[in-house]
Amino acid sequence: MTGGEWKWATDPRFPLWCVTFTRDLAPDEVLRRYGADPRTARLLARGEASGLYDLALHGGTVLRAGTADGWAFCYEDVGGAGSRSGLLGTLSRGTETLSLLHGGDGTNHLAYWRDGERIDFELGPTGGTSRHAGLVPALRAVTRHTGVSLGADDLEGPLLTAYLAEAAPLRSPVTGGAGTATVGRPLGAVRPASDPKHR
Repeated sequence: MTGGEWKWATDPRFPLWCVTFTRDLAPDEVLRRYGADPRTARLLARGEASGLYDLALHGGTVLRAGTADGWAFCYEDVGGAGSRSGLLGTLSRGTETLSLLHGGDGTNHLAYWRDGERIDFELGPTGGTSRHAGLVPALRAVTRHTGVSLGADDLEGPLLTAYLAEAAPLRSPVTGGAGTATVGRPLGAVRPASDPKHR
């Protein structure tokens, strides 16, 4: 990683996001494989997508897709559709896909899929397991494999943008009471932070 690339990813004001990278697909095909209708997608800067984020406040997710160095990427500010096994199987059909979810509970999940199958992925020394990776080692592993490191400008500028209504909400463990229990609770969608230039 160099300079400001990936700097936004470690900003604590952005506690939940997901990004996938798929080799040799066009952004409209990526959106189609996610289950969005590419005919309704529009090329929008992040600031122009406020109406779609308003929809996501009531469920679903906003998908923003582009390309870099032969890889299509799809970014979700506050969603996790790109971390689900069924979607990753579809997305990686005939190609390969990396998915990185930075969860609202502070965990990171890195997955590598090839032609519909999940494959063990080597993070490198002291990187942890791909399911529970440290964020910086996971970002380095993505860049090492794809040659891509996304900067804030990549995400702020015009990308093919669509709303995916049927994305289920992410769940996060919560604790409370005398004992410790893991109870799933929907995190829901939230509007991304309003000061994107500091990402």
